[in-house]
Amino acid sequence: KENQAEAGYEEIHKALLTGLLSNIGLKSGGKERDYLGARNSRFLIFPGSGLFKKSPKWVMAAELVETTKLYARTVGLVRPEWIESVAGHLIKRSYAEPHWQKGRGQVGAYEKVTLFGLTLIPRRKVNYGPINPEEAREIFIRFALVERDFETRAPFWRHNRELLEYVDSLEQKARRRDLLVDEQVIYEYYDKRIPEGIYSTPQFEKWLRKATSKQSKLLHMRLEDLLRKEESGVSVEAYPDTLNVNGMELPLVYHFEPGDKHDGVTLQVPRTVINQIPEAMCEWLVPGLLRERVIALIRSLPKNLRRSFVPVPDYADACIKAMVPGDKPLIQALSEQLKKMTGTYIPEDAWQLDAVPEYLRMRFNVLGDNGRSIAQGKELTSLKKRYGSQAEGASYHSLSNTGIEREGIKSWDFDQLPESVEIKRGSIKLKGFPALVDEGESVSIQVLDSQENALRESHEGIRRLLMLSLAKDMRYLRRNLNQIEKLRLQYAKAPTAPEGIQLKGRLDIEWELVMLIVDQTFILDQPVITTKRLFEQRIEACKGQLMTHANETSTLVVEILESYQAVRKKLSQATQINWMHTVADLKEQLDQLVYKGFLQHTPYQHLKHYPRYLKAMAKRIEKLAHAFPRDKERMGEMAELYKKWQAREESYRKTGRTDTRIEEIRWALQELRVSLFAQELGTAYPVSVKRLEKRWMELGL
Repeated sequence: KENQAEAGYEEIHKALLTGLLSNIGLKSGGKERDYLGARNSRFLIFPGSGLFKKSPKWVMAAELVETTKLYARTVGLVRPEWIESVAGHLIKRSYAEPHWQKGRGQVGAYEKVTLFGLTLIPRRKVNYGPINPEEAREIFIRFALVERDFETRAPFWRHNRELLEYVDSLEQKARRRDLLVDEQVIYEYYDKRIPEGIYSTPQFEKWLRKATSKQSKLLHMRLEDLLRKEESGVSVEAYPDTLNVNGMELPLVYHFEPGDKHDGVTLQVPRTVINQIPEAMCEWLVPGLLRERVIALIRSLPKNLRRSFVPVPDYADACIKAMVPGDKPLIQALSEQLKKMTGTYIPEDAWQLDAVPEYLRMRFNVLGDNGRSIAQGKELTSLKKRYGSQAEGASYHSLSNTGIEREGIKSWDFDQLPESVEIKRGSIKLKGFPALVDEGESVSIQVLDSQENALRESHEGIRRLLMLSLAKDMRYLRRNLNQIEKLRLQYAKAPTAPEGIQLKGRLDIEWELVMLIVDQTFILDQPVITTKRLFEQRIEACKGQLMTHANETSTLVVEILESYQAVRKKLSQATQINWMHTVADLKEQLDQLVYKGFLQHTPYQHLKHYPRYLKAMAKRIEKLAHAFPRDKERMGEMAELYKKWQAREESYRKTGRTDTRIEEIRWALQELRVSLFAQELGTAYPVSVKRLEKRWMELGL
């Protein structure tokens, strides 16, 4: 039919193309400006043509004339899509790279369109499903469903994905990659249930709605569909998902990727409770990894010790069966058990911890208040030091917004201070410990990160409340302290506290003495005050003993400082050159006993032995004139042990926390000095170098 409207360039050339498809050409890009024509022919545009100099990419010629060369005459510019639209059945199409497109929910491919050997469309994205339904269905199942590159709200999908994640977690725990069935098995599962002709998300969901109305769990996988027939050997008991710390269930994350820093088991620890994590407990890892760790530890021993425990796996199994995981360090428990089994003593420094594979050490992920990771590592001590305090100088972390915090308390105007409270941070239930914190002129209720910190802070807070409640008695006490002026003069000559000892409050002898007297009268050797009734009863029962304790404590402190000054004077007079090592040893001992703040840092049960320690030092100086060789010999007996204790004490002090094991050894060393250098003064309990070394081993130090 003739067109009714005036035709444009495109319409005219499309009409001409229907009869001139063999005369199209594509510029080849060469220097000759030649064109690639149909059936692999080549031609040039006739020089007289208006398009000769323009050389368009696609052309159509009215005629091709061959003279010296093949020339195209009466040439017009065309587009490849015009050619495609009129070429009809002469067009050839091919498809490459079929692939799943998650965003579109379909299988895509790249189409290539050619005519007489000329490429009209080199690479066009198309929906491959209608083109090859069978192959598209296979791609849909394999990549969307098997490889989980799929989005749908269908219940089966969430169920299957969670089941696959569970199997993956079993592999991470068992450190194996052979628990999950092959992808082909999963493919066959879906292939049996999904009918032919389903190759896109819309088709799948339409079919699924209809199919599940009759069979709701048609595509719900079972665990046996995904696990290989053999047993996985992974149980909740062997590989728990959480670690119970003081009633808190902290998540454990397993990762299996040798060489990666995340390889092994990681404990998720909120920053606010990091001080509650016992390092010894974490050394036991989880039951499923304990055997490997014990074997690695035994194999790390030097050959002369290791040969006593052959075959190593058998000894490891026997030890694990006999040992009970707990707060005792694994190495200490293992040493004791091996000695019990074989009689072989294993020194602490014989264990080569660096030889144990990294994945057999607990890893820690410290979480901030928003639940995001703020630090990771395997050194719990350094993590505690860095993140265990919320403010610089603080030795604890306060858990905020628990509902029981208060400030400005000047009397016990509440019923009871709970022992602990539960707080939820995200998905983790934390345990906090309420404490009375001394704020100087008042007390606050805060929830702290560990029971140890809460007890320590509450001690000071209760003392402050007692002093506020007994303001009149405190004024009388201060006015009647024995020899306070003399004490001030003697105390002024005391050195500063040794490095690592944290002191609170004023370094003033009167203030320290009053604190000590209040502790002696109302707090020490008595049940912890937790209720208003007990607080009032304690005041009523002990108030009358205040001045008695004041006189006893003042007398003790006067005796200590007088003995201290006497020892200092004797040391200044000991100038013989061969005594210098002994004098230096005595000065170091003296500075560790008496310093500014020693009254608030030294437990009273040890403070009352100070006069004996100082007398022992004085006697030791007196004996130097006639028994120096014997003094040198005794110094040698304890030198190595004392040096080892100093190094261990320093490492513990750096964490900002005290350790009862270190404190026990510290005071035992003082008793050892008395036993070695002034035996006539007696000791608080029998002690010798061998006995102390044995106790050292028992404490795991």
